[in-house]
Amino acid sequence: MRALMFDRYGSESVLQLRELPVPVPGANEVQVKVTVAALNPVDFKLRAGMFRLIRKPTLPAITGKDFAGRITALGGDVHGFTIGQRVFGSVNPMGGHGSCVETLVIGTDLIGATPENISDDIAACLSVAAGTALQALVTAAQLKAGQSVLITGASGGVGASAVQIARSIGAKVTGVCGTANVDYVKNIGADNVIDYKKADWRNAGNIFDVIFDAAGASTFGEARSQLSPTGFYLNTTPTLRMFLTSKFLPLVSKRRCVPVMMKTDARLQSELARLAASNVIVPLIARVISLEDVAGAQRDMEEGKIHGKVCVRISE
Repeated sequence: MRALMFDRYGSESVLQLRELPVPVPGANEVQVKVTVAALNPVDFKLRAGMFRLIRKPTLPAITGKDFAGRITALGGDVHGFTIGQRVFGSVNPMGGHGSCVETLVIGTDLIGATPENISDDIAACLSVAAGTALQALVTAAQLKAGQSVLITGASGGVGASAVQIARSIGAKVTGVCGTANVDYVKNIGADNVIDYKKADWRNAGNIFDVIFDAAGASTFGEARSQLSPTGFYLNTTPTLRMFLTSKFLPLVSKRRCVPVMMKTDARLQSELARLAASNVIVPLIARVISLEDVAGAQRDMEEGKIHGKVCVRISE
């Protein structure tokens, strides 16, 4: 089977297509024929070694995390899944595994059943982007109807999912994005949109119950004056200082600083499936490409040239 791999950290040029043996599922695992993989910024960050001091994948590694496909074999002690069933999920890449591959093996705790009314393209886009948004807003910040939330990077995969989730909860949503994406962010549910090329939300003088920095472009110190006395600040690109702030802030304040580190499990996948099936979350798919085009797409993502999700069509 074909897999897109890297032996060392570096630019997209380190990615190479290789032939690997088809993996066999073990206990509590299933074998999946991948129809679609979806790319995320974490893919090129892992490939470039940006996280190697704290998150170092085993090399050689297969690139990619998110996927959708069909189960082709069951390991021992698997319950609730059947051969031929459509599933989606997100691979843990720390062991060198990835989703840009024709066949993968994955634990049943990392997958969910794909709803009949959504395509594999849509399903493949859910886990990392929408999962991060859901855990940040619902699990961590416990966002409620009537509360105000500001979401930066509101046109990106995580940010757009957050806008749609917040809208479904009944929160008052302010999105931050570039000029070209203002109408898109309005159309997916933002009550207000700030064009960061024309204004800085950190100086706008507004107060929010939740600030979700899905662009990783601010610090708690910069956001603090915009937070309510019991507000939550969440950031998807946490630093060491942010982790320290999250530990010590509760000693002196009712505000909270939360470094967002998504944890995938079966319950999360089930909730994402429900939200997608009911059209609460509708990912914007910018490109559908082949395995041979992944390196170029990762480069374009790194350079900020892609608005929306990239799907990798691997099989039918």
